[in-house]
Amino acid sequence: MSVALHGNLRDFGIAEIFQLIGQQRKTGTLIVAGDDDSIFLSFDEGGVVRGGPVGSNAECEPLGPQLVRAGYLTREQLDDLQLESERSARPLPDLLFAAGLIEADTLAEVQHLLTRETVFDVMRRKNGDFDFTAEQVVHDTKPENLLGAEQILMDGLRMLDEWQTFAGIVPSEETIFRRVGHLAVVRAVTKTGAERRLAHADRVLQLVDGRMNVRRIIGLSRIGTFEATRALAELRQAGVIDVAAAPSRLRLKRGRPRTARAPIFPMIRAALVTGLPILVLGFFGHTALERADGTGGLTGSAIPVRSIDHFGSRYEAELVRKQLEVHFFQTGRYPEQLQDLLGEEAGWLDSLTPSRLADYYYVVRDDEVVLLAPID
Repeated sequence: MSVALHGNLRDFGIAEIFQLIGQQRKTGTLIVAGDDDSIFLSFDEGGVVRGGPVGSNAECEPLGPQLVRAGYLTREQLDDLQLESERSARPLPDLLFAAGLIEADTLAEVQHLLTRETVFDVMRRKNGDFDFTAEQVVHDTKPENLLGAEQILMDGLRMLDEWQTFAGIVPSEETIFRRVGHLAVVRAVTKTGAERRLAHADRVLQLVDGRMNVRRIIGLSRIGTFEATRALAELRQAGVIDVAAAPSRLRLKRGRPRTARAPIFPMIRAALVTGLPILVLGFFGHTALERADGTGGLTGSAIPVRSIDHFGSRYEAELVRKQLEVHFFQTGRYPEQLQDLLGEEAGWLDSLTPSRLADYYYVVRDDEVVLLAPID
């Protein structure tokens, strides 16, 4: 029988599912479908082997995005590795080891963290269809390193109880915090024996810079959603951090990249924006030359110098904005500084010098960019 158990979490809770799998020492894969995504947990005789978002094919696919979130890989590196994996039919871990990008122990820690994150995610779900398929699960994890289903259930229920006490202090994963105090305040009120939580608070505080949102801090902290969120809550309660004010200046909205949308579209759009004005100006210039009188003069009145400067500045600012958008869709992130755009393949900014770009006010704040042209 391929499917041993299926239903909806409204009728059969996740606690009962874990108890059944653990007590009967089941081997197979549990998939829980949500409104926006699906996640899986693989079991071997009742012990959790691994977990993550449901991928399209390769079982190690969820590791890639987790490595990016944790800062071990860039999106460009992951894209290159995935292309090489498809071309050579080699799994992602093999390519990572061959390129010297990560050690085996580190990869195991990332996989363990991804599994714990998946368990915590599934424990919080109250609705969604689930299917447990009894099947062989191939892995090389030592039996003593497997997470027991019943132990996971006990830990998960405890974490859920604690989660209710501090989750509200961190409004959402989109929230941006800034530092307003020092970690010494937390050390003074930390109970004896809580060194681990203090270490987590120290690690999280180092990532609070008034720019990164909670979601990014959780990924880079490498301690998981539960521990990182609790650390942020404790830091805020102690007055060490507070919610950063939202930017009030002109903003360039950033949309989440869609896998079905290739980078060619923003490039075409940017090309139209930059090329079309040149074509129009060229057409009118050619027409004006044909109408020139015998003395070489042109009919009509001169354009005021201020108007030329005004339209030139607007065109220049639009050029920078479009190149930022192209850079984001190509690389998955915005540059640290505008000067990083120079020398890119598009070459639309070759007419701008580094000093000119430095005159722009540019800062990335979560899902938006603040870009202000210099006042000439």
